[in-house]
Amino acid sequence: MSSATLSLAANALARKLISAVVALGQSKSALGAIAGHVIVSVGTARNFEQCVCDFLRWRFAGGTSIDAPVTRAELEQYLTQESQRWRQKTVDQHRQALSLVFSVALTRIDAQISTFTRGRAYTEDEMVAIARRQSSRNALATRVAFHSGMRASELYELREAHELDPEPGRPWRPDLFTGLPDGVIYRTTGKGGLARSIWIPAELHLQLQTCRLAMPATVIDRKVHRETVFDLGGGQSLSQSFSETSVVVLGFSLGFHGLRHGYGQRRLETLIAMGLDPLDIFEMVSQELGHLRLDVLWHYTPPRRKA
Repeated sequence: MSSATLSLAANALARKLISAVVALGQSKSALGAIAGHVIVSVGTARNFEQCVCDFLRWRFAGGTSIDAPVTRAELEQYLTQESQRWRQKTVDQHRQALSLVFSVALTRIDAQISTFTRGRAYTEDEMVAIARRQSSRNALATRVAFHSGMRASELYELREAHELDPEPGRPWRPDLFTGLPDGVIYRTTGKGGLARSIWIPAELHLQLQTCRLAMPATVIDRKVHRETVFDLGGGQSLSQSFSETSVVVLGFSLGFHGLRHGYGQRRLETLIAMGLDPLDIFEMVSQELGHLRLDVLWHYTPPRRKA
C-alpha cells in the first residue's frame, strides 16, 4: 500500500474506533459508572481521534497489518519512542486516548522534552487596551470573559440564571463568588457538558441585556453546533481575533485563555487576602472556573515573567 493509502486507512480506522466510545451530549452525572469510559466532548473526540490516528500511522509504517491485534507492549513501545520528541502533555494525551480506545491501562511515561511553565494571565490594563481595538461584540465578550473566567466557546452558551440550572449531583459550594462586588449570576455550559454558575459585574450585565437576541441563533464553532441567545463574540473566531489584536496592541499574545488565567489569579489573591482556608480557596476558585479537581488550578498560578 502507498503512504497515501495507509494514511487514509489510518484516518478511517481511527474514526471508527473513536465512534465506538463516544456519548456526545451526555452529562457525566447521567452516564454514571461508565462516564470514565466514554467521550462526551466533541473537542476530546477530535483530539483523541488524532492521537489514535498518529499511532496507527506509526504502526502501518512499521509494516504491521491493519488487521493485526494491538498489544499492550506495542502501545507502550510507541509511547516510549515518541516520548523522546514530545512534551509531557502530548505524551499523556496519547496515553489516555490509546488506553480508552484499546481498553488497557497503560503505564505513565515521562517525556524527555522538558516543559517550562510560564504565567499567561492578562492584566486588566492589557485587557482594556485590547478591547478598545476590537469590534463592539468582541470587545464585550473579552470584558465578560476577563471578569467571569469563561472560555471562548462558553460565551456562546451564556444564559441567564433562570434559563439553565447548574449541573445536578455535583458538590457545588454555596459560597462561590465570595468577595466579589455587586454583580449578577449567569450560567454557561463548558467542557463535558458541565453547566455551572458564573458571576458577571452589574455594568456588564446591563450591556448584555442590550445584546439579547429576539430569537436564539445557531452558530457552528469547531464543527460543534451551538445555540446562542446574545449577539456576542465567541468560539474560535473570537479567540483568533483576540490573539491577533493582542499582538498588534501589546506586541505579544497569551491567547484568549490568558483572560481566564487572569480571573483565576485575581480570585486567589482576593480570597487569600480575606484569610480563608487555602483548601477552601482552591475548591471555590476551581468550581468557579468549571473544574472539579483542585490540582488543575495549579496551572493558573505561575506568575508572568518580566521581559
